[in-house]
Amino acid sequence: MKWFLVILLMSFISEAQVKTQPVTIQADDTLVTPSVHSVVQRSPIAEIFQNVEHGLQNNAVDKFKKELGEIVSMTISSGDHGYYSANQAVLVLVGYFSERRLVSFKFSRIHEKDSAPYATGRFIYVQKGMQKSAQVYVSLTQQDSQWVISQFNIY
Repeated sequence: MKWFLVILLMSFISEAQVKTQPVTIQADDTLVTPSVHSVVQRSPIAEIFQNVEHGLQNNAVDKFKKELGEIVSMTISSGDHGYYSANQAVLVLVGYFSERRLVSFKFSRIHEKDSAPYATGRFIYVQKGMQKSAQVYVSLTQQDSQWVISQFNIY
């Protein structure tokens, strides 16, 4: 009887240690188990903000130039301000960042749950041997049913 209780106890312990994956039922009643290697889908808005962040971190405006709208409103602390075509906006940004050596940049706030998504963060750079910082503000709008950068400010 003692051995029977030990074997029974061992079987309960081994069953408790088995790891299970959650099972979900889809609309067509098929069972689906989540993949361990599934890729997380980012929203188009988050993708644009990530491209801008990586572009600024790598001094590579070309990483997000395809996300610029047909017309981009810009206010740049170097004195440039107004409405620019996508190509003109690239030239303004390349000129601005060519005179500044990046120390760090990261968006500190990303708001994508509205009809006017935006992101803002601190750009820290060295210019003429002095460390300085500027606030970067990027907002998006829909153009031809796609999200594009409509405003790019550096204060």
